[in-house]
Amino acid sequence: MMRPARAKDKEPGRVAAMAALPAPTVRRALAAAAWLLVVLAGLLAAVWGIAWALEGGPQPSADAVEEAVHLTLPDGTDVIDADLSQAQPPMPGDRAEATIAVPADAFGEFIDGNGMDAPLLAGVTPAGTASGVIPAGCTDEVCYAATIIVTDDTVEVRLTVTLI
Repeated sequence: MMRPARAKDKEPGRVAAMAALPAPTVRRALAAAAWLLVVLAGLLAAVWGIAWALEGGPQPSADAVEEAVHLTLPDGTDVIDADLSQAQPPMPGDRAEATIAVPADAFGEFIDGNGMDAPLLAGVTPAGTASGVIPAGCTDEVCYAATIIVTDDTVEVRLTVTLI
């Protein structure tokens, strides 16, 4: 009766020899450099694309903000940032957010022209400028809340407006 062969009884076979690494050449170095350049270009393009997406588009004009938030803005008002996308087309309950720079000498006109209460100064920013709030209120068309930062020549107003 024959019994099956055990591993220790088998003849040792040939062991596969490890292949030696190919010798470095200029052609391989250029190919590696080209791949590295392609990878780095792809990473730069990805970072640029993300930055472009986060940057957003051009800011709307003061007239467009005035129309969207249904508040009167004095001449010389600059739009710093605005998100009017939720208020297009205007429907009750829609919101708009805008940060505007009102000239300091026209800030009283802004408050009076929109029937707002006098602003309340709350303190000083880390940069040393005065900050505060415009008490929340409503007009016939909108309800609003605002914070302000007062500098020498402008008052930065951060408005949140809900259409009614």
